[in-house]
Amino acid sequence: MPLSVPEPHLEGQPTMGRSSGKSAKGTDLGDRISGLPDELLHSVISLLPAKEAVCTSVLSLRWRNLWKSAPCLNVDAEDFTSQSSFIEFVNTMWLSRGGSRLESFWLRACPGIFLENFRETVYLWIGHALRSNVEELGVIDHDLNEFEYHHQLFHLGHCPLTSSCLKKLHLCYVNIDNHAIKNLFSGCPALENLEMINCEIYATEFSSATLKSLSIDYADFPHPVYYTIQEDIVINMPSLASLHIGGLLGIAMLSFVDVQSLIAASIRLDRGTFTGACSILGALSNVKKLELLFRGDVEGEYSFQIDMQLCRVVFANLTSLSLSDWCLYDNCKALLFLLQHSPNLEDLTLKIREFLFDTDEYLDMSCSAAAADSATPFSCEKLRKVEIICPKGNKIVGMLVTILLTKLMSPPEIIIKPFSGSSWDDSDDQRWTYYD
Repeated sequence: MPLSVPEPHLEGQPTMGRSSGKSAKGTDLGDRISGLPDELLHSVISLLPAKEAVCTSVLSLRWRNLWKSAPCLNVDAEDFTSQSSFIEFVNTMWLSRGGSRLESFWLRACPGIFLENFRETVYLWIGHALRSNVEELGVIDHDLNEFEYHHQLFHLGHCPLTSSCLKKLHLCYVNIDNHAIKNLFSGCPALENLEMINCEIYATEFSSATLKSLSIDYADFPHPVYYTIQEDIVINMPSLASLHIGGLLGIAMLSFVDVQSLIAASIRLDRGTFTGACSILGALSNVKKLELLFRGDVEGEYSFQIDMQLCRVVFANLTSLSLSDWCLYDNCKALLFLLQHSPNLEDLTLKIREFLFDTDEYLDMSCSAAAADSATPFSCEKLRKVEIICPKGNKIVGMLVTILLTKLMSPPEIIIKPFSGSSWDDSDDQRWTYYD
């Protein structure tokens, strides 16, 4: 639908002020909102979907042009019944706004209106947002989330990504290749935050001197198991402070070149290959918060915990550590190694999934061997809390508690939380607490 709106009928109504002023005093005591400064009204309009924001223009003369200079635009295709009406609306919206400065622009597709179907038009919209000095940009295509059907995701490859103002970029259901990544990092020198969810990533190197936060995640994305992507994802970001890897596409592997500024790192792999323990741990040795969660079908997790023991890595800054079942194999040596090499560790979380182990005998045998090991107990002075999240009735918990009480010279508080569901974050509220 066109963006133009009819002149509102104002006969008999008081004038509320001019839209060009920074504030206006309302003469109608029943309409105090219109008397607020433009900055506050812009904040209110920015919370609305773009279609509703435009509709505020019919409220009064005071509101007629306010939406055109609102700093945030949230354009959602779900508010439209057809692709043509959606495109017409967005085109007219940009023409009506002119060159007004923009802080945030979000573009969302919906079933039946896929961004890839009119890619060149979307490129124009993104280019207009970047020329409006947008600082935060979100592009979300749509996936029907069915194995039987999968449309081609929006391809970012030749989008004109050039801006000296863009700081945050959020991509979802987007196809990303090397060309797009190189253009992004070279054309957006101020970029600090990059988030990619359920994206087809065909890039091999992520290299940026300015990026501070990087997140790659796959949630409810049914297709990665069918991809044969083999390119490693190489991260070379000396300013990176926060890293989250929630999955890799196909059989891609992860490697680091320069991440010396990392403070927090989370690596959660449900599939794929994970190798090179020494290089990975060496790159993560300066972090304060570390999370390493691997599912049973991650290739290389066993060699990872074996290779770890060959490294001479000390996590001098580490205060918070979260691990999954992989650290308990081979007499829990990986777990004990990390505890011994983290002198400032304060909090430890162990997330155990029952189905990752073949037999109860293996659990009892491995943990008993660790408990019976004659190695001298060691000190982990600053460790104050260990939280174990596991299915109810899991037999490994008792043995694990025994190991911790035996190996640690000053055992910390141990909290056991029942685990339920399929997510790493699922747990019940009930707790059992062990004290020294």
